[in-house]
Amino acid sequence: MLHEHMYSSAFSFNPTYLHVKQLPVTFPRMYLAAGATTIRTCGSIEPYSDLRIKKDIDRGLIPGPSMELTAPYLEGEGGAFPQMKELATAEEAMAFVNYWADQGFTSFKAYMKIKREVLKAAIDAVHKRGLKITAHLCSVTYREATELGIDQLEHGFSASTDFVADKKENDCPAGQAVNASFARLTIEGEAAKSLIELLIRKKVIITSTLQVREGFTTLQPVPDPLVLEAMAPDTRDYYSKRLMGRFAAQAPTVGDSAYKTYARMEKLFSDAGGLLTVGTDPTGNGGVLAGYGNWRNIELLVSAAGFSPLEAIKIATLNGAIALGADKTTGTIQQGKEADLIIIDGDPSKNISDIRKIVWVFKDGVGFNSKKLFESVKGKVGFH
Repeated sequence: MLHEHMYSSAFSFNPTYLHVKQLPVTFPRMYLAAGATTIRTCGSIEPYSDLRIKKDIDRGLIPGPSMELTAPYLEGEGGAFPQMKELATAEEAMAFVNYWADQGFTSFKAYMKIKREVLKAAIDAVHKRGLKITAHLCSVTYREATELGIDQLEHGFSASTDFVADKKENDCPAGQAVNASFARLTIEGEAAKSLIELLIRKKVIITSTLQVREGFTTLQPVPDPLVLEAMAPDTRDYYSKRLMGRFAAQAPTVGDSAYKTYARMEKLFSDAGGLLTVGTDPTGNGGVLAGYGNWRNIELLVSAAGFSPLEAIKIATLNGAIALGADKTTGTIQQGKEADLIIIDGDPSKNISDIRKIVWVFKDGVGFNSKKLFESVKGKVGFH
């Protein structure tokens, strides 16, 4: 799974001042319990905490997945998160990349308000270190980032501002402009087709994170009781009374139509030969958690995007390994590879929701009881 975090957004939500909370105890356990034996974090808020979590997992001191660590965000000026450094110049971006690469981070992520020239400097600096860079974009379009040499793009096509009619250079469109552009987009048309062809030609990988987008629509289902039970009391109360209600509209919205287009474009991209991966992104309206969110995102590849169960499983396993350059050692079960596998009481090749019926998770040949791992964090997500 390739868009993971060691933090959750179900802590503080204000449109102009966002704050997230690191969860170093519960989230590693929940990822492993759900069968995510290898993950890539996708942006760090507490970088030294992430480094320590990885170190302790690798030493066998705490249960958790193998982790590729993404450095703190490469954000531009005017970002919403006070926990992110704002980079104004190319020189700042290059120094930022080199500092965090020296600390041991092997992946980078650009964020929404970064300017085109700063992104270009960051991409060049990352590639000079022999590393990869992904992005959650807004001020820069997918086409622009692709031409600059980006390796990967997050959130499927939902972060693409390419189809906003009055998009200005280095400007992040306000309000519902992006959703509106996708709600009226003809995905079989030349504009969408041309972008997909460019992404594939330049070998840009796309990461699907459908659940976090689902939470901003009227299409989201009733919250999973297991998710609510996992939350600490104050986190559950905050999510249930404020965050969940804020986005539970009574009538279909432009976001609903856009969401369906995003999902369909992921299938078109994959069918045309693009490498699609999947991730959880435990942020959004606060209802996406590590572990449970992994399952929901894989289910949505089937129910929303239209993949078969086996195609969705491949996206969540082998495709992720290919994207990380780790497919020689993991991503499939075969002789000579790492002993990372899950034992399921069901058949997800026929019913994708059977991925929730995990009995055992094996990582490096060591078996973990999935149910006991989940029970060990019940009622603690938010405190720990």
